[in-house]
Amino acid sequence: MLPKKQILVVEDNQLNREMLMEILSDQYSVLEAGNGQEALEVLNEYGDGIALILLDVMMPVMDGFTFLDRIKADDDLALIPVIVMTQSDNETDEVAALSHGAADFVPKPYRPQVILHRVASIINLRETAAMVNLLQYDRLTGLYSKEYFYKKVREQLQENPDQEYSIVCSNVENFKLFNDACGVPAGDRLLQDIASLLKEQIGESGICGRYGADRFMCLQERSREQKDRCLFLKESREAGFPHLRDMAMSMKWGIYEIVDRSVSVEQMCDRALLAADSIKGQYNQHFAVYDDTLRGKLLREQAITDAMENALNEGQFTVYLQPKYSLHDDGLAGAEALVRWVHPEWGFMSPGEFIPLFEKNGFITQLDRYVWEQVCGLLQDWRQKGYPALPVSVNVSRADVYQSDLTETLLEIVHKYGVEPVQLHLELTENAYTENPEQIINTVEKLRKHGFVIEMDDFGSGYSSLNMLNQMKLDVLKLDMKFIQSETSKPAEQGILRFIVGLARWLNLSVVAEGVETRQQLDRLREIGCDYVQGYFFAKPMPKSEFELLMKDQIQTERKTDAANEVQMENAHQWRLLVVDEDSSYRECVRKTFEGDYQVLEASDVSAALEYLEENKTYGISVVILSTALPEDGAARFLKVLRQNPRQWQIPVLAVIPQGEEQMPDLDTDDFLCKRHPLRDLYRRVGRLMSLAAYQERERVLEDAAFRDYLTGLLNRRGFYAAIDAVRQNDLPLAIYLFDLDNLKKVNDRYGHDMGDKMLRFFSDLLQR
Repeated sequence: MLPKKQILVVEDNQLNREMLMEILSDQYSVLEAGNGQEALEVLNEYGDGIALILLDVMMPVMDGFTFLDRIKADDDLALIPVIVMTQSDNETDEVAALSHGAADFVPKPYRPQVILHRVASIINLRETAAMVNLLQYDRLTGLYSKEYFYKKVREQLQENPDQEYSIVCSNVENFKLFNDACGVPAGDRLLQDIASLLKEQIGESGICGRYGADRFMCLQERSREQKDRCLFLKESREAGFPHLRDMAMSMKWGIYEIVDRSVSVEQMCDRALLAADSIKGQYNQHFAVYDDTLRGKLLREQAITDAMENALNEGQFTVYLQPKYSLHDDGLAGAEALVRWVHPEWGFMSPGEFIPLFEKNGFITQLDRYVWEQVCGLLQDWRQKGYPALPVSVNVSRADVYQSDLTETLLEIVHKYGVEPVQLHLELTENAYTENPEQIINTVEKLRKHGFVIEMDDFGSGYSSLNMLNQMKLDVLKLDMKFIQSETSKPAEQGILRFIVGLARWLNLSVVAEGVETRQQLDRLREIGCDYVQGYFFAKPMPKSEFELLMKDQIQTERKTDAANEVQMENAHQWRLLVVDEDSSYRECVRKTFEGDYQVLEASDVSAALEYLEENKTYGISVVILSTALPEDGAARFLKVLRQNPRQWQIPVLAVIPQGEEQMPDLDTDDFLCKRHPLRDLYRRVGRLMSLAAYQERERVLEDAAFRDYLTGLLNRRGFYAAIDAVRQNDLPLAIYLFDLDNLKKVNDRYGHDMGDKMLRFFSDLLQR
């Protein structure tokens, strides 16, 4: 049952109030006040919840006419209809009541049926007017609503067939940024300011409406519109909105000059908005006129939209694979799946043309699911053919993240094809985080719990990268192509690439660099410790058949390498592998992996591991696989003992990080792997550590490269610090001298660097003597 509407009776005579309450109370909830002042207090409490006011004119404290003036001056209260009650039917009193804003009047004495009909009629009229007003006007700005704007424009065009008009539509660039930074109320005030300026600038001859969000639309006489462009831009910059300058915001205006009046008003506005969108992101470009070029673009987009469903059903979309290579061993490490559209009439279409359109119209979710299915089918086929289980990265669009069943959909697909989730790497773009941080964080957390590997694509292309890393747990950073090209062209000491890779190491993330096109870029990425690379320097995206040829070549290469390793390991007993891990099942997997090539020694704790080191002094340990999760900081204690032993400090150590651990411990190890690694990767990593150098060569290289200055033979800074630490441990007296050769730069400039180097060697000889 609906609640009763509220009516306020303002009457100083108590008997009259009681009579009115008796008449009205069956149909309405009645409030009462004895004078105008009391009535204002009731209105302050109940506000526009009151549907109507019955008002006596002659009252003490505040009379009815004064009360009417007070409420009509208030924008909110002025909408409440008032029926004035008069003692006589004098025409002068009636005119006075109506002139003060009364909606109607009833004479005394009261006639119940007349009062009830008048009250019901006025309330119904007010509600109808409110509904019409709601449909016709935008509540925030007071401009016409979109639909009513269309209606008014159609009427104006019909009434003035010979007048030339333009439709002008606007868009506030970076308005979402303003809302996020300043809050929604401030954004609403900015929109209200824009609406006020529009109404003032367009004038009585034009029509203004709000399309929605931060978009507005106007109909203006063409001659005035062309004359007012620069003036309006100046007004909006100087008088209207300092925010536009302060927050890199700007107004973009699209203009559609009405020539063909058979075009619907809706299409006219769409074309004007398309013109406004065409100059997004262009500095100092504020106006764009819809022309044949934009019309061609619109028609092309419509044709693509019309063809997309049929293209998906007919299999016109094809998955191409771009190889991904490991910089640890230069081997094929995986691929990125890229979608290509080969249309029977249009031919090969650029993804840059159809992908943004699909993201806008929502079709991208269907296309992504199609790609996921195709990739999982490929992974299944490779497994059946005996190919290595290489991971493939697939795109997850912003629209996918908004799907509540995203995780369930992905799990359904991988289970359908018998694929492990770890083989399907999911690429999310950085700008997806900026759109809805909370939702993407929750989605990523859920996906990682089910074993999917999350890659952040285009890292470095946006403005929230570091904040995103702080909020969201990832597995792989994929550096943006333009960022790579920009950073690798700078001197090493000026770029931030090294810092980002170091940050990724600290967060236990792998780093993939895309868009590698030159040897210079590759060398820089290898030097700073990047993990994986892809780009035209290695291979362009290719059909699956070509990628499978690369996999076959990789298999043959690995077999040759394995055969060479077998020759080196004919005396298997001399190679001893020590695995120190608290997990017995993992130790068993390691033993089975290396059986026949190594003598595998197992230790579940630090004490047992140190005993193995002591027992194998004669033949020695060849390599150590060390868990970073040993209790009581066991990994650090083991490494401290190992590195202090002159006969054993050179043993290579591979650290194994437990699954789910988010940060790589600061340990002096030669390499590391996450425990979700394939055992094939473990075997290859150990083989690489073993083949780096013989023990004596390793010791010499480490000492010379790490602790010696190549020019003078003196200790470098690292070696010097190590020597100081050794002296400190013996508690010996210590004094440090710092020498600086004055004017060495002048010597280099005048006589050349050879002479400068000669002076440095001379002084180093002097110091040693």
